Amino acid sequence: MPRIRSKAKKAEILTLEEAVKKYMKNGLQVAFSGFTGFNRNPFAFAWETARQGIKDIHVIDRHGSCCTWVLNAVRAISVYETDWMGWGEMAGKLDINLNNAYKEGKIILEDYSHGAMAMRFLAGAVGAPFIPYYAPLGSDLYDYKYDALGKAGKRDGKNPKIPKKKFIQIEEPFWGDGQVVMLPAARPDLAVIHVAQCGDKGTATWRGVGTIDKEISFACDKVVILAEEVVPEAEMRKYPEANQIPYFTVDAIVECPWGAFPSSVPYYYDYDAPFMRGMDAASRNADDLKKWLDEWVFGPKSWEDFVVKLGAKKLLDLRADSVTGYSTRMMRGKKAAPRMKMPLSVAMSGY
Repeated sequence: MPRIRSKAKKAEILTLEEAVKKYMKNGLQVAFSGFTGFNRNPFAFAWETARQGIKDIHVIDRHGSCCTWVLNAVRAISVYETDWMGWGEMAGKLDINLNNAYKEGKIILEDYSHGAMAMRFLAGAVGAPFIPYYAPLGSDLYDYKYDALGKAGKRDGKNPKIPKKKFIQIEEPFWGDGQVVMLPAARPDLAVIHVAQCGDKGTATWRGVGTIDKEISFACDKVVILAEEVVPEAEMRKYPEANQIPYFTVDAIVECPWGAFPSSVPYYYDYDAPFMRGMDAASRNADDLKKWLDEWVFGPKSWEDFVVKLGAKKLLDLRADSVTGYSTRMMRGKKAAPRMKMPLSVAMSGY
């Protein structure tokens, strides 16, 4: 059944620690926002999840991210349904932590295509139990011998969040258009969405790439919003056409500046490619990974301490230009770009 939402519901404002403690549980099925490792990953939430020792997480996501990287690093994910096993081109694409967990037999990987995963969340968002999709026809992804959850005995109906079949292929019944693949809706327990602004009642907005974050927020039972800034709800109503998530889908709000680092929040800060390459390098050796986790995950006393540890220079360099939405001071690619003498907004103005 689709989730029933009440417009009378009021989202609660929590700290990061409180939100993770209340909404993340062992065995939960969760979806994260953003686009790969580049954009609006709610990394602070995954970081705190790792710190609180939550395990046996079932992630259903369109792609890997900084969130799945850190959760795989501490072996917190037991099932991973996705359409891309990487987490960011600038960091070597493949998530080495995921690869190692799979080789150790500690994670079940279920693979869908990009379009199929988007369609599954669309079905969940509109309350449909399944959705037709032609694109998978002929793909090995939709061969039952590659049904990882089925092979693991997880499609026995005991878990209401795991469909009894990965897909079915039927004769299209209305127009005589031949075979069509029917995909099960995605209905996770929890969505964690990082946004630019959120009203204190829950209305949320962002700029830049949105992927399917709106559909994810409607498909999940509970929604936690991490926001760069929380503002009076009346401010969100001034430009309603700019809002993406309505207040009545949201259960909790966390004001968490820099909470998407090392990914970006357009018009707030850019992604930190060197930091992400450091994460990737650490994951290639068990001792290095432990040192990285001890320094960056378990060492800081809070997310605020993590941000302070990054240092003022890094934060200033990552700060986004108000015209382009990106930093004009950070490197692109593996070679450092020369530091600009003026912000790009000034350079483009002609002055």
